[in-house]
Amino acid sequence: CNSGSGLHPLYVNVEMATGNTATNWIDSLQAAFPGVQLLSGDVEEAICHHALYYSMWRKYGCLPERYNWKLDAPDVKFYPLRPELVESTYLLYQATKNPFYLHVGRDILYSLNNHTRAKCGYATVHDVHDMSLEDRQESFFLSETVKYLYLLFDVDNPINHHSSNYLFTTEGHVLPISSRFRTKSWDVDGLFSAHIPSGDIYADTNATSAQPDTPYCDIISQEKRFSLPLRNRFLQQVFARLWTM
Repeated sequence: CNSGSGLHPLYVNVEMATGNTATNWIDSLQAAFPGVQLLSGDVEEAICHHALYYSMWRKYGCLPERYNWKLDAPDVKFYPLRPELVESTYLLYQATKNPFYLHVGRDILYSLNNHTRAKCGYATVHDVHDMSLEDRQESFFLSETVKYLYLLFDVDNPINHHSSNYLFTTEGHVLPISSRFRTKSWDVDGLFSAHIPSGDIYADTNATSAQPDTPYCDIISQEKRFSLPLRNRFLQQVFARLWTM
């Protein structure tokens, strides 16, 4: 989407056997896919795909559960505080260190505080049009949404400094990447024995504790790092598609 003309394509649901379009909607869970694209090395596509969901957030102040791309309107109007857009934003910032994604995180944080904060926590948005709330807070809000926002802004967090030593599950759990889990059985590790060894049993003696020389993805260009990740005229096109300017 940083070249050519027209809008960046959507990734839509298709029939597995035929490849034909199956539905006329995309959902908020798909906002995690730019992060997957980034991790697979498709940086340009991740940047462009992320911008589509960010423009939708800019329009509504959150992501409707389903958005009908034929009607240009939400099909399912609630927002249960899902983490997927925040997750992609965090991963893109870690890869590019472009401050644009800090601004995205700030917009998300402001929306959550202004529209979803309740007396005892944060509440699901019942309807993105009037921002009415439901009397519930999903558990993934704390375990994922808030966690990714915290890590986005906590630049000195050990997980950010030594990201190659950790793995995030699809549910936001942080697991150490250790040769101990590959080369030894659970019994040898002593995880279930009565005797608990001193020190960190999860420590990887092969892992480096020093900060890497390049704390970002080394295939990111200087332009992507210090200017808008999308060229301005293409970013304007994406936002104009959902009338968010």
